[in-house]
Amino acid sequence: MRPRFLLATTVALAAALPAQAAHARPTLVCKSADLRYPFRAGGPKTFGVFKLRITGGACPTAHRVAKEWMREFEAGLRAGRVKVRRTVQGFRFTTLPANAAQTYRLRGRKGTTSIRFDYVVPNG
Repeated sequence: MRPRFLLATTVALAAALPAQAAHARPTLVCKSADLRYPFRAGGPKTFGVFKLRITGGACPTAHRVAKEWMREFEAGLRAGRVKVRRTVQGFRFTTLPANAAQTYRLRGRKGTTSIRFDYVVPNG
């Protein structure tokens, strides 16, 4: 009797896994070109927000939150403070290990929604 019960349980669990994956919220890649700027006027836009992604939400939300984070961070830089924003519009941000010089990798979470982006800081 026990082996049949174990087999039935295993089959039921295996059938439930694809159903859960079908309901998973997709990760969207969002445009962030307007959140970038050049080092000098007319130069390539090599600073600002790159690789903007959101899971469990829409791109306008990701764009709005990243823009606000960038605005507040740069205001702090102009004031002489290098302080990474921890909360923006209800999203709690964590700094992830950087994979390039002058880059902050960030992840913000609010409920089941997650936003990720890289912010490249100008050095001049």
